Amino acid sequence: MTTLPQISASAAVIAPLAKVPAVQPGAFAPTLTAAQAKAALMTPAQRASAIAKIDTTAKAFEASFVSTMMGNMFNGVDMGGGSGGEAFKSVMMDTIGKKIVAAGGVGLSKSVQAEMLKMQGLN
Repeated sequence: MTTLPQISASAAVIAPLAKVPAVQPGAFAPTLTAAQAKAALMTPAQRASAIAKIDTTAKAFEASFVSTMMGNMFNGVDMGGGSGGEAFKSVMMDTIGKKIVAAGGVGLSKSVQAEMLKMQGLN
């Protein structure tokens, strides 16, 4: 006769599973995506770190978008400085994009962040 090994689960493993909604009799069980299952097992510190990374990434995306938009707006505009000034125009547009985002942005990062949180099961 084969005996199965005893499995002990710590409270850190079981506690996140309590967040999974209970299934009513006769109802279909909710299906968790892999991202939702992973998020349910995160510690509060891991969750906060993941959310902070997503926030940073969303703001960087918005800064890049604004920079590209500004670059297109100033395409063909003589900014002075000759060929040297033209060479550094992209650096100036990147800086303007970052400053716009730092001042509140155009609202793109909030939408991007919400979608990224949803995709990662962190919403």
